[in-house]
Amino acid sequence: MTTQNKNWDNSLWNKFQQGDNDALGELFQERFRELYFYGLKLVPVAELVKDTIQDLFTDLWSRKEKVKEIANINAYLMVSLRRELLRRASKIRTQTDLDEASSQYFTFSSEDFIIGSETELETRNKLVAGLRHLTSRQREVIVLRFKHEMEFKEIAQVMDLNVQSVRNLLFRALEKLREEMNVGDSVDKQDVGLVLFAFFKEKIKFS
Repeated sequence: MTTQNKNWDNSLWNKFQQGDNDALGELFQERFRELYFYGLKLVPVAELVKDTIQDLFTDLWSRKEKVKEIANINAYLMVSLRRELLRRASKIRTQTDLDEASSQYFTFSSEDFIIGSETELETRNKLVAGLRHLTSRQREVIVLRFKHEMEFKEIAQVMDLNVQSVRNLLFRALEKLREEMNVGDSVDKQDVGLVLFAFFKEKIKFS
């Protein structure tokens, strides 16, 4: 998420705290797609994710007089969604579809990405194949960094890690991805990062 978008979200939150009844609705509209994408990769059950996001905002509305000041609304919403979604998922773990789907989260297929050329098709296929060889935590840190453009401190909040652990996790993920994509030594981790930014920001589909 760009600095401009973060500032806009924080502005809406401040308006909400100051009594603007429409501000929370605007924030919901602004953040829903990003939260839905993240939630669906975390627990791939669409209705559960949608209900959890809606309930998250409903709860904020009901507690508007008690909600404390939040320095980073983006990180707060992601942390809250992650915690509540995993809590709800654990309660219905006996359901077969959830059991099978959530054994490996943050999975991707070729159908997740829009392509426009043969070169992009080849890159997409290499990217998807490479992501499959990463751990779920490695895929999550990549999504938070390159899809949601979160800072290391924000990612640490969401994943309940310290900042250095986030850096180490991302370093290892990019190193592994570069190897799996069979990228030559002349291409460093930063270049792989540019590929991730391009595909996650411009070519990702929303279910």
